[in-house]
Amino acid sequence: MLLGSVTQLRAASLDPSGDAMTIPVPGSVEVDPPPLETYTYGLLSVARVITEDGRWQLDGVTYATDACAQGGHVIGSRPQPAPGGTSHDKPEAEGVTWVNGGGPFTVYTRLECSTVGFADPEGTALRRLHLIEPREVERVFSLQIADVDPRLPLGTEPVPLLTALGALEADAALHYAGRPTVHAPRWTQPHFAAARQVTPNGPMMRTELGSRIAFGGGYFDDPSEPAEPDPVSGRCWLIATGTVTARRSAPFAHQAVTPETNTRIAIAERTYALDADCYAAAVLLQLPSGSSEW
Repeated sequence: MLLGSVTQLRAASLDPSGDAMTIPVPGSVEVDPPPLETYTYGLLSVARVITEDGRWQLDGVTYATDACAQGGHVIGSRPQPAPGGTSHDKPEAEGVTWVNGGGPFTVYTRLECSTVGFADPEGTALRRLHLIEPREVERVFSLQIADVDPRLPLGTEPVPLLTALGALEADAALHYAGRPTVHAPRWTQPHFAAARQVTPNGPMMRTELGSRIAFGGGYFDDPSEPAEPDPVSGRCWLIATGTVTARRSAPFAHQAVTPETNTRIAIAERTYALDADCYAAAVLLQLPSGSSEW
């Protein structure tokens, strides 16, 4: 009876383009939809989010960074014999390190319906944009990292969770001056929690060493060969980067009407440009299947 009642509330039809258009059934009562809790602990929870319009929307951004600087040390106050020189030899001089962010991209949502009873189309499009943009931004960032050619501290052999996370934390300490940001597909989170390797910190998650960690709903298990997530295999790439910055414009919505079909179209969009500070590394993670070992 309940299924029949729900079915009677809405009736679907198709517009000429093949997109579904849903309109209230005559005589039904339209009510507010149930509240929705959006997912948490994704990329935008750990990124430095800047909302502003500017020239970056044309070509992205570039900046000089000191976060991957290397140096040396001197032991004692007198030169000591050493192969090829003395302990006072200074390391080779470094140049300025530049970071080039990814190119701008636009996240959008499009809806289409009959002009009859389609109230506030732009508002509806904007609401949907806010719901889907975290996932779409993560998909773009996942592909962007694949183009960076990250460091592979353990090569391409799959390793358990504790080994993988430890290797990235150690590698970041050697090659990055700050705490790294770790990126993992969302389906891996229960393993991190079971191994007690993550702790909620306000709106974000952190590792035991304080690194930010994002469990992205849009991350690909293998960014170099994008495919649907495969939790059954238990295998994916665990990635660490420098601080991630997400520049984004103000959201924008517009609409149009096609008189021939009596159809109203609304589109909402927002432009993004993502960059990660100079460090990027990856370890191939192998998680267990129904085991208590990590």
